[in-house]
Amino acid sequence: MNYLEILKFRHACKIFDESKKIGAGEFDFILEAGRLSPSSTGLEQWDFLVVQNKELREKIKAVSWNQVQITSCSHLVVILAKIKEVKVGSSYIDKMIARRADKDPEAITARQKFYHDFLLSNFKNDDELTFQWSHEQCMIAATNMMNAAASLGIDSCPIEGFDRQALNEILGLDESEKRVAILVPFGYRLNPQPEKLRRQRAEVVTWIY
Repeated sequence: MNYLEILKFRHACKIFDESKKIGAGEFDFILEAGRLSPSSTGLEQWDFLVVQNKELREKIKAVSWNQVQITSCSHLVVILAKIKEVKVGSSYIDKMIARRADKDPEAITARQKFYHDFLLSNFKNDDELTFQWSHEQCMIAATNMMNAAASLGIDSCPIEGFDRQALNEILGLDESEKRVAILVPFGYRLNPQPEKLRRQRAEVVTWIY
């Protein structure tokens, strides 16, 4: 498939065929698409949980509007948005700086100042502002993973219909450190894809000269 065909294939799959499972190599490909995603200032504000435990999936489903995709999919990915690690002065940021090629002291100091000033001026060390920013980056990773899956003929369904606080508690997350951004079940459709409905380009695009 070319890229537009991939986008046309991808849809929010509501019912997965529970008899079909994604192969390990194919799922690694999907995870790699998420790992390689772009992020604001290159901080990769996400972590991925792959939840295969049936009992835990049932608990997740119970606080996610009882959406059947969560328990019927082949693989369930929970994308977590970083908060504490992408705040001023974190060891995570130091680690991200240290992996760069420009490791002379002046370059490191300049990079540290950049992150300090950028994070403090935009997010003010505030948990909610930081979560919103990280959440937006997680959506990029989720999109890449879903499109990568579609390129292999694998379906997915982005899910934000859940009680975030309850889900964070179920997963044992400290909300000052990380929070659930989005759930993405992956698998194979049981039913034919419904018609994809989108506005016409002329309704969407405005050119400014």
